[in-house]
Amino acid sequence: MHMSIQLKRMIGKLRTVDLIIEVHDARVPITGRNPQFYSSLYAIRPHILVMNKMDLINKDLRKPIEDYYRDNGITNLVWTNCKKRLKKPLTDLQNMMLQCLREEPRFNRTVKTEYQVMVVGIPNVGKSSLINSLRLTNLGNNQKAVEEGARPGVTVRVQNRVRIFDQPLIYILDTPGVLNPLARDADGAMKLALCNLILESATQVHYVADYLLYWLNRTGDHSYVEFFNLHNGPSDDIQKVLLDLCQSNDLRFQSYIAGRRAERWDIDKAAKLFINMFRNNKLRDHCLDIDLLCDYISKNE
Repeated sequence: MHMSIQLKRMIGKLRTVDLIIEVHDARVPITGRNPQFYSSLYAIRPHILVMNKMDLINKDLRKPIEDYYRDNGITNLVWTNCKKRLKKPLTDLQNMMLQCLREEPRFNRTVKTEYQVMVVGIPNVGKSSLINSLRLTNLGNNQKAVEEGARPGVTVRVQNRVRIFDQPLIYILDTPGVLNPLARDADGAMKLALCNLILESATQVHYVADYLLYWLNRTGDHSYVEFFNLHNGPSDDIQKVLLDLCQSNDLRFQSYIAGRRAERWDIDKAAKLFINMFRNNKLRDHCLDIDLLCDYISKNE
């Protein structure tokens, strides 16, 4: 289903919603957010921004990220790691949810003894994981209420509500992420692809590997050389790096040319391994927006 239709459906449900929780990937704290959300949803409902996968970025970056969003009108920000279901981050989120719900008037709602919360965000940032973490923490139900997946777009429609609190009674809606293609430049698209926040079919694996190499060299991180035991050291040429990776790790595939079998270097597999080094958290820091944060800090010094 087209995402603009999904956005309209979510807006239509606002009359039943008391709070909006936006889940986002801490590796792209600025780039990936959808500006349509703010104008269409956040302006008329209380809003909490949840930065998920907090363990994948340097702790020192949390304050400048919080400062950036405070300067942009967002004061309710919580850090989480939903896959590990850490107790303190979930408790912080619960307390902020209760505070927002108790302080805000319930617009266009009849008097009821229950609340309803909407979860939004771009694809694959951990919305379903957050809902299941809250459900388990509060109700002790280990059965997953919402399907989770390691690819974007697992949740394909606005789901039925899921109970996550008993005291007070709170229900939550899980919604598919809405990614605004008009908000993406080439650099931003590569960041989203590298974090697996857009479908693989929307990008070329070699372009994503090339962007990762560019980002690593730009930030002075040459750990990929040791990680893959590359013989020729750092390079700005992705083809040279992938060939070195094949030769250093004996990555080959068999093909047939004119009926004869031949072995070739598996460049495609090398590119996927190179990308998975980032996605499998093998680097020292995974914040792809470090350049944007540095620009923000320099402007405010």
